[in-house]
Amino acid sequence: MQSGQQQDNHRGQQATAGQRYCVGVVGAGSIGCFLGAYLCQDSALDVKFFGREAMALELAAHGLRASSYRQHHYFAQPVAFYSSLSSLIECDLVLLTVKANALVPMLLELKRYLRPEIPVVAMQNGIGIAEMLSQDIANPILRAIIPFNVIKPKAGHFQQATAGNIIWQQNTHKLVNYVIAVFNRLKLSVDVCLDITAAEYGKLLLNLNNALNAITDIPLKQQLLDRDSRLILALAMQEWLAICAQAGVKPLRYTLLPNTLLPWLLRMPTSIFKRIAHVLLAIDPAARSSMWDDIQAKKRTEIMFLNGAVMRLGQHYHLPTPANSVLVDYIKQLEMGTFHSQSTQTLLKKIRQHA
Repeated sequence: MQSGQQQDNHRGQQATAGQRYCVGVVGAGSIGCFLGAYLCQDSALDVKFFGREAMALELAAHGLRASSYRQHHYFAQPVAFYSSLSSLIECDLVLLTVKANALVPMLLELKRYLRPEIPVVAMQNGIGIAEMLSQDIANPILRAIIPFNVIKPKAGHFQQATAGNIIWQQNTHKLVNYVIAVFNRLKLSVDVCLDITAAEYGKLLLNLNNALNAITDIPLKQQLLDRDSRLILALAMQEWLAICAQAGVKPLRYTLLPNTLLPWLLRMPTSIFKRIAHVLLAIDPAARSSMWDDIQAKKRTEIMFLNGAVMRLGQHYHLPTPANSVLVDYIKQLEMGTFHSQSTQTLLKKIRQHA
């Protein structure tokens, strides 16, 4: 894997010499608006946002602002936002930022409006994305993985709340590589990766916490300082790592520690965990998981592409997954509005009973 600083982006940097290109951000929610705000800083790119009418009205009233815990601020006002996909015909590149559970219907819509030679960069979390991307669509499709959380402190303002470099599938598309170069120049680092499956499997290891954060209903930093919560996450991670070993996939590492040591770190007493894991805790105090956002908005979550994928593959390889199974059950209850709040101690006890 090449880091944003190491890779040679010369071809990409020259892709737009003397002309402008149109980049469409489809499914422009928190992630899409955040990334799009960065791209709006480049004079060679005409950025069009496609999403819900409510977001169009919000950005029309408040403009678009992106920031990070590193205090980089970028402004893009006004922005071109469309609730219809018909203007996709003008796009030379599409960043597809819809949630995994909306991917298949969106691919069918793209077929109607997008020119067949235009590359699509799919930015979904979870396992099973590749199978959905194999739908009958003529466009070249690449994968990219966003490892960090984005929160919305106020209307029109999208803020990166946790650390991490974007993982982008290696490719030879000049405009795609130009976009990668733009992100790197604006200090939103991109690492180019050849083995996108390893990247997906490694990202899921971290995304297993999304459900737990939604269930505990507290900010990520506060949740990570609760030892029972960490013990649950450690169990969920161990289940996934056992499946990865059985499947012969070595998950990409997103943290300073090797993946196999993350459960060990999480089991440490809180006083020791705080000293060792200070990098993991260097996050916005208000940060929560995107699954928590979905639950608050009464939307369907991506649970079956995350912890649900662990359950599914655990059954395939005849490996037990009690921790992830219990988390899936609780998220389903939250989606149906039948969940009754329980302590992480009670949740941990239930997982051990299932085991």
